[in-house]
Amino acid sequence: MLRRLLISLEMMRPHNMLAGSLCVVAGFYVAGGRDNDLFLVPWILTALVTGMGNVINDYFDVEIDRVNKPRRPLPSGRLSARSAVRFYALATAALTVTIIATQSARVSIVLVAWEILLFTYAARIKRVPVLGNLVVASVTSSAFWFGSMLAGSPAASAMPVAIAFMFVMSREVIKSAEDVDGDAPSGVGTIAVVVGEERARSIAAVIMLVLAILIPVPAIVGHYEPGYFWLMEGLVVPSLIVSSLIVIRNPCRRTFNRASWILKAGMFFGIVGIALARW
Repeated sequence: MLRRLLISLEMMRPHNMLAGSLCVVAGFYVAGGRDNDLFLVPWILTALVTGMGNVINDYFDVEIDRVNKPRRPLPSGRLSARSAVRFYALATAALTVTIIATQSARVSIVLVAWEILLFTYAARIKRVPVLGNLVVASVTSSAFWFGSMLAGSPAASAMPVAIAFMFVMSREVIKSAEDVDGDAPSGVGTIAVVVGEERARSIAAVIMLVLAILIPVPAIVGHYEPGYFWLMEGLVVPSLIVSSLIVIRNPCRRTFNRASWILKAGMFFGIVGIALARW
């Protein structure tokens, strides 16, 4: 039982859960929120919704992952698909009841909408050309808006949402190029499948370089504090530039994976930078 639970936790991908919930925290602080009690429970619930989304995604992707991610719990045989979907159903039911019972109507609507959208993405949307990549970027970036909403100033999240959308979208394009061998035969309509691997690489590089130029602008014009500028320029912008060079100069699955992980690290630093933007 303990082994099965630990494998289920692996499927939830704790690093993604942490990233999603930290976006809520950063959105809260960039909107001027200071009462931590306002976001503490929604922060935890966001992490759990993210984790459940990963579980159901792995369930629907088991055949694709036999090619792209064979070490994951389902394709490796460490957990059965039946056990995974049972865990998802029970945990999601309990999570939804908890959300509705403990949160306000507006918070509940956002969290339950995420649950529905993540399920629909895994079951259907990712097979619609390009739409799947757009949905992932939209859901991830909306966590900043959610945090700002909790602080009472959702409009303050406009810049973080735009930055996060472009950041996640560039990583989605790189991942689509990395996973094209498994996605194409399964009918998953990622950007790389639709436009080809070479064009996908170019699109990702352009997004990253444009984002590297735009990121410091809020601090330069005085809208954000210097801490944001120095963290972004010191760690986040270099991750974008290095990743763009990697995917253009040496296009292969291994380098796509390397660029994806560099971007993920840059994403975490970027979340911290946005949290510091108004401090």
